[in-house]
Amino acid sequence: MGFLLLFFSANIQSQIQYSVDAFPTNVGGKSELKRIFDQELIYPQDALSKKIGGKLEVVFVINADSTITDAKVVQSIAPDIDKEAMRLFRLIQWVPAVREGKRVATNWSVWFTFEPEKYAKLSKKRGYETIKYNAEYSVDSSATIYKIVEQMPVYYKGNYALQDLIKDNLEYPKQAQLANIQGTVLLRFIVEPSGMITNIGIEKSVGGGCDQEAIRLIEMTKWRAGVLGNKWVRTYMTMPIYFMLNEDFKDNSGGEQK
Repeated sequence: MGFLLLFFSANIQSQIQYSVDAFPTNVGGKSELKRIFDQELIYPQDALSKKIGGKLEVVFVINADSTITDAKVVQSIAPDIDKEAMRLFRLIQWVPAVREGKRVATNWSVWFTFEPEKYAKLSKKRGYETIKYNAEYSVDSSATIYKIVEQMPVYYKGNYALQDLIKDNLEYPKQAQLANIQGTVLLRFIVEPSGMITNIGIEKSVGGGCDQEAIRLIEMTKWRAGVLGNKWVRTYMTMPIYFMLNEDFKDNSGGEQK
């Protein structure tokens, strides 16, 4: 069974229309790209049984408003693998390039590597070979992201359980303790129709390792997806994670968050 990795093309200069001050990237960076693909990949069965794999390239335009146009596969492997690569590609949110303080449209590309021999190990690690959906509603397969829906996503065990999960698992970063850093990290993410989350990013940073800890915590969660028109839909969410130092922790390298 197979495994997917994503790499940015090495020939960066040929991918952009003109010089920029900051290259485009995906929300959450390369580590979030890998996490999304590890989580969402469903290796095509025919390609899997025939052990078909390899690398393919998707080229596209990232517009100034973060929308994607002209996406296409230019290094094809097989039709079913190409189709799965494009399905996964449509799940990714992008941040445009910046030139002279303004967001600008650029050409960009990504490479996907399909390795069927690694898929069994990946499936075992994540606990599933196919993504399961609650049968209560049908699934919106358009990849559209909604901010307002009829039923907003909720943590699958309820809000109080979410608070307990964060309280019980938060590890206050040592760097933040030593520097007396506290505040609110505001996370942004997409709740997928499956209830799993993708495109985890930081809307408001605190620093001192708190951003990374907030991401670690949200990665532990699973949700009841948003509902619109009797369908499970992709829903944009934000969530604050609070980092507040007890007096015993200030200027102190030891201790645990109470």
